Amino acid sequence: MTEENKNARKEGGRTKEEAGPRQDAGPKRLGGERKFQKNAAFLKERVEFFDKLYAEQLDKFAKLPSQPIEITLPDGAKKAGDAFKTSPYDVAKMISKQLADKIIVTKVRYPNGRVGTLDDGLCNPEAAKEAEGDGWMFWDVTRPLEGNCEIKLIQFGDVEGRETFWHSSAHVLGETLENEFGVQLTHGPPTESGFFYDSYSGKDFFTDKNYKAIEESAKKIVSEAQTFQRLLISKEDALKLFYDNPFKCSTIISKIPDAGIVTAYKCGNLIDLCTGPHIPSTKMIKAFKIMKNSSAYWLGDCKNDSLQRVYGVSFPSKKEMDEHVHMLAEAERCDHRRIGREQKLFDMHEWSPGCGFFYPEGVVIYNKLTEMIREQYRVRGYQEVLSPNLFNLKLWKTSGHYSKYKENMFIT
Repeated sequence: MTEENKNARKEGGRTKEEAGPRQDAGPKRLGGERKFQKNAAFLKERVEFFDKLYAEQLDKFAKLPSQPIEITLPDGAKKAGDAFKTSPYDVAKMISKQLADKIIVTKVRYPNGRVGTLDDGLCNPEAAKEAEGDGWMFWDVTRPLEGNCEIKLIQFGDVEGRETFWHSSAHVLGETLENEFGVQLTHGPPTESGFFYDSYSGKDFFTDKNYKAIEESAKKIVSEAQTFQRLLISKEDALKLFYDNPFKCSTIISKIPDAGIVTAYKCGNLIDLCTGPHIPSTKMIKAFKIMKNSSAYWLGDCKNDSLQRVYGVSFPSKKEMDEHVHMLAEAERCDHRRIGREQKLFDMHEWSPGCGFFYPEGVVIYNKLTEMIREQYRVRGYQEVLSPNLFNLKLWKTSGHYSKYKENMFIT
């Protein structure tokens, strides 16, 4: 793993290819009868309820004490602002409008605390949002600041910038899946190379024939320059908001204490439980592409409902997308599995995923490499040992491999 990827996992807890936080409460099968449908009825009802709660939140914020604040940039430069009015975007605009339009996300630290906040009691199901340590926390670019603070302005070229960009793009994907197919969304994180969203659709499933419709819907969302609205919501209201989605309700029931508050974000008519932060507007997404689809299990457990997983990738420019697609094509051209097959050295089979079946020419190379390695053992003073090829699953649970790689361990 590269140093960059290690940082992504450490500092951005969302970057993972799991089916979400494990829950032990609730039934194993949550989904019922479901089929693809356009503009499902629950969308309008959910937006109306969110808008009502959001208007009430704006009234509460308007009553919080506003006062002059001092905002410190990484180079020590200081900018003046007002609590609950000045946002990181405003600060960046003081430097350069061109810079402001490139900022994906910010990190904020309040050395002396905030002037006031509505975040007391916050308990998100996806933990570790405020993860850098020493009080640093991720912050939406358009979210007003709440006291004297230090800020970091983060662009797409930074690890956390890409993570936030792809996290926001996952919400765009989720919006297309709900609008075009009426699915029940479950879990949609960024990954180290894009994003995916899992959803429940009963007996209907996605194929590559659906990609164009998804991409066209995403293109429309981008053109609308939709913004992301952050809502603090009680457990009771969260259950009302997602009454039509048993997967979201299961998460709320099992992860949020009765007195807890959770955050939800709205983008267009997509509303999702989410810690954020997000890009200022969908207009920043200049290129959006569906890469593949597969199936998955709710919470990664085969006893649970089977879900549909759609993978995508996005970039702030078409040029970057073209470069990414070219890189993938080159990787495919140089894939050792394909080359081994074409040169009649080895092949793969579903009976033993991840393990090669060597042909005679491949065995010759294999044996030559083994002889060379054994010679190096002797030259360097090592002794050879043999260990089992099979172990009890407990070993991989202890090491952490099971939870991180259980879904993609045997891709050939």
